[in-house]
Amino acid sequence: MKKIVFDDNEIRDIEYEYLNNGLSCESIGKKYGVSKSPIINLLKEIGKLREGKSDGQKKILTNEDYNMIKKLYLDEKKNVDYISKKMNINKHLIGKILHNSGYRRNRSSATSLAKTGKKLNENVKKNMSIAQQKLAKSGNRIQTGGVCKKYVVNGIECQGTYEKFYIETLISNKELLPNNISPIETPFGMYYPDFSFSDKLIEIKCDYTYDVLIGLKESRFTGQKDITQYKKIMWVNKNVKPIDILIVDKRNNKIIKKEIIWVSATTEL
Repeated sequence: MKKIVFDDNEIRDIEYEYLNNGLSCESIGKKYGVSKSPIINLLKEIGKLREGKSDGQKKILTNEDYNMIKKLYLDEKKNVDYISKKMNINKHLIGKILHNSGYRRNRSSATSLAKTGKKLNENVKKNMSIAQQKLAKSGNRIQTGGVCKKYVVNGIECQGTYEKFYIETLISNKELLPNNISPIETPFGMYYPDFSFSDKLIEIKCDYTYDVLIGLKESRFTGQKDITQYKKIMWVNKNVKPIDILIVDKRNNKIIKKEIIWVSATTEL
C-alpha cells in the first residue's frame, strides 16, 4: 500500500488540531479523507503522539480521575495544561469539567494564586461542596465525583448524555459531524462551546437548563436567576461565530432549535 504523504502545511495543521484543539486521530483523518492510521503514523514520526491515547473509543472518567483533577487544580494549584499532560486527558475536557463543576478560577483569582501561592478560601470551597450536594440530591443525576459522565463518540468528546445523544443522532442520520473547540474569552467570562462546525457553534441544553440560561428559572446551585452565560452566548454569536442553541428531548427522540433572543434591554454587547 502506497504511503500517504502530507505536505508541510498539512503537517502543521494536523499537529495543531491534535495538540491544541484536542481532535482525535480519527477525527483528523476524516478531515483529510483518510483513516486514522496515517495520522497516527505521522504523529509518531514527528514525535507528537501522546502515549496511551485511545482514539475513537468510548472514554468515561472514573471517580479517581475527577478527584485527581480537583486535587491538582484546587489543592496543588496546577493549571489545565499541566493536568492535561499529567493525566493524559484532553485539556478541552478538563476545562469543561472545571467550569461546569464550579471549580474554574477567574482571571483575577488565577493571577492572585500565581503570585501568592495561596489556596482558595474556605468560602469558595464550601460553595463548591454545596453545589455538588444539591446536584446529588436533585435526583436528576448521580453524583460520581463530577457533574456528569464524559464520553468519546466517533472521536468527539461529549459531556453527558445530552451531548452524546446529539452526536449519535448526527451519526444515525449520516450528517456532518462537528469538532470540539477551545474556550472563547468574552467580556462576561470564558465561554465553553459544546461543539463547532466551520460556520457555527453548537450549545446543547435540556428544557430546564435552557430556562435557567435565559433567566426564566433559578439555578438549583445558587437559587438565583442569572443570565451571565446567555450574555456570553449573545456576545459570541454577534462577534465570533453564530451559535445554534439546541434542546435535546431524548424521550421523544427530538432535537429542537431555539433562536437567540434579546433577553434584557440593559444588556450591553
